Amino acid sequence: MRSNGKPTVRQVYALARTLCERAGEEFPETRDAASELIERLRTENGHPAPRLEDVPRRPRGQRRGASRAAKELADEMR
Repeated sequence: MRSNGKPTVRQVYALARTLCERAGEEFPETRDAASELIERLRTENGHPAPRLEDVPRRPRGQRRGASRAAKELADEMR
């Protein structure tokens, strides 16, 4: 097990699924369902920008890890 670096995509999904179970929520099966659940939970928690559209996007150069994370997830799913 790696002890340094960011969590793997697989770890993030496992954490999200576990937190949904703990909160009595079903893990979303679609992007739309995930967006609705995120917005509802953020609103319930008093988040200042509950909709994902309300959060400013990072400039393109700062998202380098996204393609690596996607590749890692694809590798883990094989």
